[in-house]
Amino acid sequence: MNKNSIKNLGLLGGTFDPPHKGHLIISKIVIKKLNLHKLFWSITKQNPLKKNNPFFNEKKRIPLCKKIIKNEKKITLLRADKIKNSDFTINIIKHLKKKMKKDHHLFFIIGADNLINFHKWNNYSKIFSLCTLIVMNRSGYKKKALDSFSAKKYANFRRNLAELIKNKPKKNEWIFINNKPINVSSSKLRISLYK
Repeated sequence: MNKNSIKNLGLLGGTFDPPHKGHLIISKIVIKKLNLHKLFWSITKQNPLKKNNPFFNEKKRIPLCKKIIKNEKKITLLRADKIKNSDFTINIIKHLKKKMKKDHHLFFIIGADNLINFHKWNNYSKIFSLCTLIVMNRSGYKKKALDSFSAKKYANFRRNLAELIKNKPKKNEWIFINNKPINVSSSKLRISLYK
């Protein structure tokens, strides 16, 4: 990948309910490993695959995210609430792609836990075709993620990080970054609020 001609952009989406240092650690890892020009944090109103409403409303989550990333020059908050049907990741990706230049490439970052049910996401195959999927290791999820429906379906498109950096990214490609698992979750933080 010619780093001088391609600007790599990243998208890290989620409810961020609440945002925590794990989100920031993952962000710094991908910014460094993928040589990202910019990483967008996209706060979604609600996860369509979860029945429970977020603990914090968007008005609370937005300033919490801003506070965590205030010193991070390469991380920008993307107001997904301004994008039509932003509960579905595919619409956020399409929105970004419309604004991107030809010399830009988009990486979509998810945790290993999300890869397990990725085939249930709205237009998941279209997501693969519009950007390069980056799967980050999460404690206790690696095996299930790599045995998942999507991982098997797109097994021939899996690349390693060195290949991805060396060559220009292609459609449907994805990588698994075997980072040291980060044992922090929003749900654990919410539970601690009740103690």
